[in-house]
Amino acid sequence: MLDGETGAVGVADATVTRAVLAAMGGGGRTAVVDRGRTLGRARFAEAVPAAARGLRRHGVRGGDVGAIHLADACDLALAVHAAAAAGAVPAPLPPHAPADELAAMMNEAGARFLMTGEETAARSMAAADDSYVRQVFAFGDVPGATPFGRLLEAGAGSGEAPSPDPLRDAALRLTGPREDVTHADRLADLYRLAGAVALGEDDVLVCCGADVPVRTWVGLIDLCLVQGAAFAGVPEPGARDLLEAILRYGATALVVGPAKLRALAFDHGAVPARGLRVLVAGAPSAEAARACRIRHGWTVSPLP
Repeated sequence: MLDGETGAVGVADATVTRAVLAAMGGGGRTAVVDRGRTLGRARFAEAVPAAARGLRRHGVRGGDVGAIHLADACDLALAVHAAAAAGAVPAPLPPHAPADELAAMMNEAGARFLMTGEETAARSMAAADDSYVRQVFAFGDVPGATPFGRLLEAGAGSGEAPSPDPLRDAALRLTGPREDVTHADRLADLYRLAGAVALGEDDVLVCCGADVPVRTWVGLIDLCLVQGAAFAGVPEPGARDLLEAILRYGATALVVGPAKLRALAFDHGAVPARGLRVLVAGAPSAEAARACRIRHGWTVSPLP
C-alpha cells in the first residue's frame, strides 16, 4: 500500500483497490463526504467486498465493463472499487455529460452494466436505452434499477473474484478517445499524486468533480483513502461554493483548475481560510498564483 509519509507503493499490492482496503483502519473516521452525506472508513471497508460479491451474484464477470455515472463522491468511491473488486473494469463517465454523449461513451467503452445515482439517473438511464448495457445498479431510488443495498444483501458471505494481471489487465476504461488504464498504471498515478501532496489523518482535501478530468477525480479520492485523509466533494462548480466547502469541512488542501484559481485569487470578498495547499489541474497563471500567496497565504503548485 501507499505509505502515508513517503508515498511509497508496496510491490505486493497488485491493485489500487487492494491498497485502499488495506489502508481502511481508523474505525469511524470519515473517508469521503459529499452533498451532506458521509462515508466512513469502516463502512467503506465492509461495503466494497460485499457489493463486489453482490455484483458477481448478479452476473457480473471478470473483464465486464461497467459504466460509472455518478455525481456524488461517496457513491463514486464505492462504485469504482466494488466493480474493480468484482473483477470488472470501471468506466467512469463525466457526471454532467448529456444523455446522447453518455450513450456514445457507454458504447465506446463496451459497457455491459451501469452504476448510477439519483442525481444522474435521468440522463444515464436514457443513455443506457441506446447502449449495450444489460443491467443497471443504482444508489438511491431509481426506478428500473437494482438498488445498491440489494447488492450488499446478495453479497453476504464469501466468494473470490478473479485475480488480475496488474501489468496487462485494465483497471479503468476511459473514453473519448478510449484508453485502458492498467492496475499498474493506477498505482503509478497514485504514487505520482502522493509525491505532490502528502496527506495525513488530519487533512481534508476539497475538490469539485467539474474542475478535473474524471481520471484525476477518481485518483484524488483514492489518494485520500490510502493516506488516511478525508475527501470532500463540492457539488456545484462556483468559486463561492468551493470556499463554503473549504470552511465547512476545515480543508487543508484543495484541487482546482486554472480558471477557478484565478476566480479565487481575485475574489473581492474576504477569504477567511489561510494556509491552504492548492494544486492546480493545468498550468496555473503566475499572476493568480502570486495573488493567492500574497492575499490568502496559500501555496500553489501544479498537479502532476
